Amino acid sequence: MSSNNDQFVLSKLVDLLYRNIRLGQIVSIFNASLMLWISAALLPSSQLSAITGWWFFASIVAASRIWLARKYNLTDSKQRELDAVRWRKHAFAGAAASGIIWAAGALMMMLGTRIELQLFTAFAMAGTVAAAVPVLAADRLAFRVYGWPIILAVAIGSLGTDPLHIAFSVMSILFLLMTTRSADYFHDTLLDTFRLEHEKDSLVNDLQHAKSIAETSNRAKTEFLANVSHELRTPMNGIMGMADLLDMEELTEDQRSYLLPLRSSADDLMHLINQMIRLSALESGQIKLTQQPFAVTDFLEDILGKENSQAKAKGLVFALEQDPAVPEVLVGDLELLRQTLANLVGNAIKFTDQGQVSISVKVAEHSAEQIKLAFVISDTGPGIAPEKIQQLLSGLFIQADGSIIRRHGGTGIGLPIARKLIELLGGQLEIASQVGVGSTFSFTLPFKLHKD
Repeated sequence: MSSNNDQFVLSKLVDLLYRNIRLGQIVSIFNASLMLWISAALLPSSQLSAITGWWFFASIVAASRIWLARKYNLTDSKQRELDAVRWRKHAFAGAAASGIIWAAGALMMMLGTRIELQLFTAFAMAGTVAAAVPVLAADRLAFRVYGWPIILAVAIGSLGTDPLHIAFSVMSILFLLMTTRSADYFHDTLLDTFRLEHEKDSLVNDLQHAKSIAETSNRAKTEFLANVSHELRTPMNGIMGMADLLDMEELTEDQRSYLLPLRSSADDLMHLINQMIRLSALESGQIKLTQQPFAVTDFLEDILGKENSQAKAKGLVFALEQDPAVPEVLVGDLELLRQTLANLVGNAIKFTDQGQVSISVKVAEHSAEQIKLAFVISDTGPGIAPEKIQQLLSGLFIQADGSIIRRHGGTGIGLPIARKLIELLGGQLEIASQVGVGSTFSFTLPFKLHKD
């Protein structure tokens, strides 16, 4: 165990030693006063003066321990932990003094001839020692220097030749062994508890440190991604510009056949770069909402026009269902909504080889100031395995199926971009899928109603 762990455990044990001293010593003074009162009723005046002197010293010891506990509690917690060894010695000395003074009182009352006083004294001493187990067990030696003198005094004071006194002494020794064993078990449990607590705190600190490193690394990754993407876009613009200039020249058929794939590859690469820039901007929180009125029907027809032609080129059925209750004009971020649907619908078409892709827009909620539209994009593609769905809803570079991504091309970040955009717009992406049947992507977004 490390020194830091040792110091932590020791400070916790010392704290337990002082936690209940005030209450315990107040009870001790009360018990001593009760024993003095009973002794006054049962013992002759010649013996009472000694008991009175014992009560005085017992009260002084109890008051001293109360003062020590108050001083401990007024000390700063950090300083207490640093001075744990010194405070432990003080607590040990206080326990030893109490043990000696109570052992002396037990002997005074047990050596008398009144059996009722002996029984009461033994009962009181047993209760005193038993009550000390959960408090003084934090320090094995502290419990021993307190409990052993008291119980041994009872055992010695009850010595005799008759069966009653012999049994009394034997039972006292057995009680001493039992309480000592209980205190040891309690002490071991406390040690394990405090060690585990310290290890838990260390693990929490390590996790927080690891989280901080991960967040820093993630920010660095996002910044690197954005910087690299921007740096790539600059030469790509040059390549595309030169390709446009070449296209305006008089080229032979062979030269033009070379130019067409060049421009197509440049367009695809620029699209990928723009996606990377968009994702990094979403991750870093650089994209802000811009509210503006837009015509819903025109927007849907415009944004889905390109996807419709792509679907027909693959022989897919492309269907759009718009709820008649959807208002003609709404207020929202048109550009982000456009990017969201473009990514989701584009993905659905890309990964669907046969069947259909359908888009549904319906009213989910309607109030005087706001309306919520439910968007559903369904396809008859390969589907997504259940264990991948949750990863797609939480990760950034998670692919439903790496082999499919490679077969169809692309970086596989269209879905994460759409998910981030939906969250920015105030919704939550949901995915329902069955392998070999198809997938459904749905989300609900709030829009303000346009007021003329």
